Amino acid sequence: MSSTVLITGGGTGIGAAITREFARNGWNCMITGRRAEPLEALVAELNPGNGQVAFYAGDSTDAADRQACYEACVTRFGAPHALVNNAGVSATETLLDYTVEDWRRVMQTNVEAGFFLAQLAIPAMRERGGGAIINIASVYGSLGINNDFYEGKLPWDDAEHRGPTREFAYAASKGAVLQITRDLATAIGKWNITVNAVTPGMIKVPANPLGANIEAKLAKATPLQRMGQPEDIAPMVHFLATPGASFITGAEFKVDGGWSIW
Repeated sequence: MSSTVLITGGGTGIGAAITREFARNGWNCMITGRRAEPLEALVAELNPGNGQVAFYAGDSTDAADRQACYEACVTRFGAPHALVNNAGVSATETLLDYTVEDWRRVMQTNVEAGFFLAQLAIPAMRERGGGAIINIASVYGSLGINNDFYEGKLPWDDAEHRGPTREFAYAASKGAVLQITRDLATAIGKWNITVNAVTPGMIKVPANPLGANIEAKLAKATPLQRMGQPEDIAPMVHFLATPGASFITGAEFKVDGGWSIW
């Protein structure tokens, strides 16, 4: 009998690579995201395959959509053995123009949605005798952004002197992801449910084109001298859902080409 994984943001970028990795290894995958089109395209690409893939188009920040997505997974494949909280957004603005609305949108997507999806998945995992929750973090959850790497996209100031342009809420949210990973791990370890975080470094994704100059700077600042691809992240995520990782919990796994070591 195939295992089942529920993956948020599973239709594009890192999420699509994670879906491909699980499906290739025989897992049934329920993927979700706001836009149906990329989800439909990935389902068409991967079915039929070693594992079956289905989708639910919805907003993970909406409680009703979260419930409906989880129930769609249970109906199609059964309760998930693993949950991958990958959906994420950012908001880029100058320091003095950052809005409450942008802050809350990022926090709701990157932190709140993942916690409450875990809350939905945990009872069945506990009843089954175990499970795995994997949260996708970021090196910028524990390191500050150096605007010099992002010349043209993240200036240190603007003409009105409103301060540096940065992703303040994104950084704060990914720090929260790391802490909720540790806190959940301590809370549910007694039920044999593991909770871990995978922390990507500089990854090339179509949704966030940086330009050749910025990419060259980021590659040079990475010890492996290249930016990563979504496919570099997926194997670690899959591993953490397998029996081989059953004694690993509350941990952060940096898949960053060495970005964070110097």
